[in-house]
Amino acid sequence: MTWERFGYICRKVAAGIREDETVSDCIGRVEKSESCAYYGDPLHRRSLPKKILDKVALIDSKERALATLNIYQEFDLVEKFEEPIRFKRVVAYLSYVTFIFYIVVGIYQVKVAPTFLNAFNDFELSVPRHLGWYQDYWGYIVLVVSILLIASLVIGHNLRKLFRFDLGIENGFVFKYLVFRSIRTSYKKVMDILQFPISEAGEPEENRSSELVNHLKEVEASEMSVAVEMQALLRVQMRVLLEKSEQQMKLISVFVALVVVTAIFFFLASAYSPIFFLGEIV
Repeated sequence: MTWERFGYICRKVAAGIREDETVSDCIGRVEKSESCAYYGDPLHRRSLPKKILDKVALIDSKERALATLNIYQEFDLVEKFEEPIRFKRVVAYLSYVTFIFYIVVGIYQVKVAPTFLNAFNDFELSVPRHLGWYQDYWGYIVLVVSILLIASLVIGHNLRKLFRFDLGIENGFVFKYLVFRSIRTSYKKVMDILQFPISEAGEPEENRSSELVNHLKEVEASEMSVAVEMQALLRVQMRVLLEKSEQQMKLISVFVALVVVTAIFFFLASAYSPIFFLGEIV
């Protein structure tokens, strides 16, 4: 609902600003109005929409600020930033696999392994190699698999954040080192597009031009509509961002599935070997 509220504020300020009112004051008034609550929860201070409105409020020229708001209100932001159902399913799948893995490990360690060990003690038999090896190293196996599963969930959680555009995510360890370069590049392009209208009100480090920003400057200098071109570019880059994110999540999900299946197979193998061994004795 964040972008719905942002869009309403842009439309309301552009249409309802008073002659004796600054853009900053008008934005504050609209944000506090009861009607704004119909469009979702208040904008979080660490969200991109809030940053955009704060930057618009800093623009000295009232005409320039209103022109900037007009750009944002002319194209649909809501549809572009809805987190895809397919992406949610992959994250849910990883969570489900993690849950199943711990259930299997817990049952085996609490119910299965102690039963076999007691049986071998009762018969005064040596513990089979598979079961003995499991008893010696099961903790390390679970630790390694747990690290892989948790890392996969953390990556998935951070990829989901990309579609919420939380500020500062691009500075995190996961984004810098565990996310594909193509995803980082596409995300940077989307951020450049979204922040282009407010680039003149940004900090010096935010004003470094990319090829995409230079292209939008050329559009702005011509008779073409900046809003139309921004919408077209967003459509392309959001599609790329989604496709690359899904590719990484699919690779992670396949890798996690293989690791978990291998671990479960190992647990089953260590369980069946003593069954056959005891069966031969009995």
